[in-house]
Amino acid sequence: MEYFFILIRKACVFGLIFLILDHSRFCAAENRYSFTFYIGQITHGEVASPFSQNIRFLDGYIFVGAWAWTMRNFLNGALSVELEGQVGKYFNDQKNWEINLALAARWRKFPWQEKINTSVAWGIGPSYASEVPPIEVGINGASRQMLIYWFAEATLGPPKSSWSWVLRIHHRSPGFGLFGTEGGANILSSGLKFYF
Repeated sequence: MEYFFILIRKACVFGLIFLILDHSRFCAAENRYSFTFYIGQITHGEVASPFSQNIRFLDGYIFVGAWAWTMRNFLNGALSVELEGQVGKYFNDQKNWEINLALAARWRKFPWQEKINTSVAWGIGPSYASEVPPIEVGINGASRQMLIYWFAEATLGPPKSSWSWVLRIHHRSPGFGLFGTEGGANILSSGLKFYF
């Protein structure tokens, strides 16, 4: 737990320094922030299993609130780098809280952008669970409170609107041995993203 809070403090200090050094760019930009609410259900299997015909849903759900800050835009706004913090609460067969901090890249330029506002994103960072998640133990034989979190996301919405529908894979894992060898789960989720 202490390690997680050290990471959060370092990210906050880095973000504050970044903001101070490049204040004019951030003040002039539009929609630098977003807030996403989503709900998802834990699935059993490999990362690709949420998209297979043999998907198996387990009796564990998560509700997440995620705040994101667009740190930088590249390629005339086509690509951006975001920092996202999340708080999630599980219910039914798993009842723990989860805190995630992810650095993400988002692509926003598609040929149909004027008709359907679309983006895709992928992010990664640390994940802390308030207790060892029991469904993760049931799937893997063991798990840990601290794991790696990553997400893959697609958004669709009306053109030039302040909201989008979100489809997201919410994934916790030991990160190829970085945090052990067992643990984690995949969650197929959906929700809404609001830009401001």
